[in-house]
Amino acid sequence: MVSLKILTFYEYDNIKYQDIKGIEKEKLQGYLLELNKYFKDKLRKNLKKESSNDNPDNEEEIDESKAILEVYSNKVKARHYVGFAAVGNVFVQVLPKVFKPSSNVENEDSTWSSIMAFIRMLNLAYGLKIRDYDLAYLQGRKLRPNLYEVFIYLFAKSLWNEVQRGYYREYVELHSEEKFLRGKLLLSKQVRKLPHQLNTFSVEVHEFIEDNLLNRIFYTSIRMALRKTAWQTNKKLLGELMLVFDGVTPIRLTREHFERVHFTRLNERFRHPFELAKLLFMPPSSGGKEREVSGFFVDMNELFERFILQTLKRSLPEYEVKYQRELNLFSRDKEKKGNIITKKQYPDFIISRNDIPVVVLDAKYRALGIKEGKLQISPDSLRQVYVYAKILENEKNIKGIKTILIFPKSDHYNNFKQELKVGEAMFFDGTQISVLTYNMETLKSELNVDSKFQEKIRELLQNTGNHSNQSSPHAPSAV
Repeated sequence: MVSLKILTFYEYDNIKYQDIKGIEKEKLQGYLLELNKYFKDKLRKNLKKESSNDNPDNEEEIDESKAILEVYSNKVKARHYVGFAAVGNVFVQVLPKVFKPSSNVENEDSTWSSIMAFIRMLNLAYGLKIRDYDLAYLQGRKLRPNLYEVFIYLFAKSLWNEVQRGYYREYVELHSEEKFLRGKLLLSKQVRKLPHQLNTFSVEVHEFIEDNLLNRIFYTSIRMALRKTAWQTNKKLLGELMLVFDGVTPIRLTREHFERVHFTRLNERFRHPFELAKLLFMPPSSGGKEREVSGFFVDMNELFERFILQTLKRSLPEYEVKYQRELNLFSRDKEKKGNIITKKQYPDFIISRNDIPVVVLDAKYRALGIKEGKLQISPDSLRQVYVYAKILENEKNIKGIKTILIFPKSDHYNNFKQELKVGEAMFFDGTQISVLTYNMETLKSELNVDSKFQEKIRELLQNTGNHSNQSSPHAPSAV
C-alpha cells in the first residue's frame, strides 16, 4: 500500500520540493495542478457573486497554477484559502495563519492545537454542530494530525449515532412488472405490449424502503471515505456503516444529488451527517464522473467575517445584526439612482435596534501596524467604513452612526506588547471610529467567545445613544 503524503501549510507558507521527501517532484506537481483544476471553477463562481472587497483575486487569475496553491518550478506556496483536499496519495491541509505556533518548531501537538481551533471556527461560522468532546477524543488519541481524517471521523460518528436510533426509510415511487395487479396500472405502457408480454402488468407502486436518495448519498460517501482513510478508528466505524447500508444502491455522486435532498421532520435528525458528507464529497461543479480529488476550501476573509457575524449575534441578542446588506448610491436627484457604474457597497455588518442603525462594522483579516505607540491602519480601510456610515445615514436620514473595525489577534499575530486592546479616534466631521481585536487563542481551548471582545462591543453600543440626531425624530436610544 502506497503511504499517504501529508503537506501542512499555514496561509502564505512556502514549501520547497527539495524538502518534501517520499514523492517525486513531477508526480507531486501533477497532483497539485489537478487539485487546483478541481477547485478553480468553484472559486470563479464565488468571485462572481462575492460582495466582499477583501478577496484579492479576480476571475482571470484563477487557473491550474494559481488557485488554491501557487505551483512553481521549485516550490509550492499556500494562498488565502484554508481547508483540505486529498488527491492521489497526497493530502494537503492549509490552516489559518493566526493559529500558527509562535515558535519556529512545528510538532504534532501544535498542529493538533491549530486544527482544533480551525474546526471550532468553522463550526461556529457555518453551524456544523460539531461536539467538542469528539474533537477532544481524537486529539487525546495521539493520532497523526490530519484534517481530512478528522472530518471523516465526525461524519461517520454522527451518522452512526443516528442509525442507532433507527434506519431512515421513505416512500419511493417504483415502476415494475408484476404478475398480479397492484398499485397503479400504467395503461400507456400496458397497451403497447406484445401478446407474449401480456402475462404481466406494468404498475407504479410506492414502497416504504431504505433505498432512497439520502441513504444512497450516505452509502456512496461511506465507500469513498473508506478508500481514503488510513486511521483504524475510521476504518472500524465505516466498516460497520457499510454493513448497515448494505441494501442501498451506490451512485456516482454529483452536485445535483445533494441539491435534491429536502429535509422534513422525518429526516431532520440526519441533517448533521448530511452536511458533513456534503462538505467532504460534493463536487464543486456538476458532472457525473467521480474524480480523484475530494475536500473543501474557503476564503479566509469570508470565514473570519462569518465567524464574527455569529459571535456578534450571540453577544448581542437584543440587537439586529445584518450581514452584507447592500447600500444604495444616489444621484443628486434622490428619486433616481446615479448613472455612474461602480462596485456595490456592502459593509460587513450593520447593527440596529428597533430598525434604527447604530453601528457599521467591518471585519478585516489582516495585520495591524504600530508606530510610536499608535495603531497604523490602511487608509483604504478607514475610508471604506466611513463611506458605509455616510451612505447609511443618508438612506435612513439620521446622524451619529459609529464605525468599528475588527481585526484578529493571537499570540504572534496583532499581539502588541502595549495594552492596545482597542483604539478610538474621530473623523474630521465627528464620526467616531473604534478598533477592536478578537483573541483567536480562545478557540484553542474553548468554544466560548472572547469575553473581553464581548464586553467591549457592548460597551461601545451602550454609548451610541449619547450622539445627537438632528435629522430624525427617532434617535437611537442608549442601551
